[in-house]
Amino acid sequence: MIKLLLVEDDEVLGFIIKEGMELIGNYDVLWVSNGQKGMEAFESFQPDIIVSDIEMPKMSGLEFVQRIREIDEDVPIILETCVSSSKTILEAYSLGIDNYIKKPFLPDELDAYIQSLLKRIHLKNNTRKTDSNIILLGDIEFNTSQQSLSTSDGIINLSGRESKLLELLYQNINEIVPKDVIAENIWGGEKYFTQQRLDVFIYTIRKYLSSDSSVQIRTMRSLGYMLTIE
Repeated sequence: MIKLLLVEDDEVLGFIIKEGMELIGNYDVLWVSNGQKGMEAFESFQPDIIVSDIEMPKMSGLEFVQRIREIDEDVPIILETCVSSSKTILEAYSLGIDNYIKKPFLPDELDAYIQSLLKRIHLKNNTRKTDSNIILLGDIEFNTSQQSLSTSDGIINLSGRESKLLELLYQNINEIVPKDVIAENIWGGEKYFTQQRLDVFIYTIRKYLSSDSSVQIRTMRSLGYMLTIE
């Protein structure tokens, strides 16, 4: 049984989601109407996943996410929103959401989002380093200390930034890494960052990984990049 904490101030939508998810089965849904109640419910309910609205009275969805992440870095969070602003979505990702779903949606759609997210998290948790310096990317060995890839085509030596970028993507495997996060970590902030330079780095690393088609760096338009391993 998946324990779902639903934070939604719209009574009609909240009722539809709660009833719909429970009818689907395999869900125990606790529905609260605002972020303050969500914080209280989080402590007592200990959910497996959180679904929260973004625009709510008393405490916005973004503030709620921020406060949850201060006490729990791992619980999956899906934000429901009718906001189309990429700036708001990027801010939500920077605060720690795992995905977002646009309103209006059906319970079946939310179920698909949740099942996909939990599957990705399971894959991430079962992807392990063989030692402190070796990361397995499919059939490719990534040596972070030597900054090299061992592929079926041979050894590929990476530049410092290429290695750092690939490791950043791996640390967030199956999750979107926003462009501003990449800029801060790889280029030290927006002052030294251009989209064109990032495009070149992504293109080059994709070529390095091309010996294993199961390893992909996906472009998430207007948001960032995601490393996936099928």
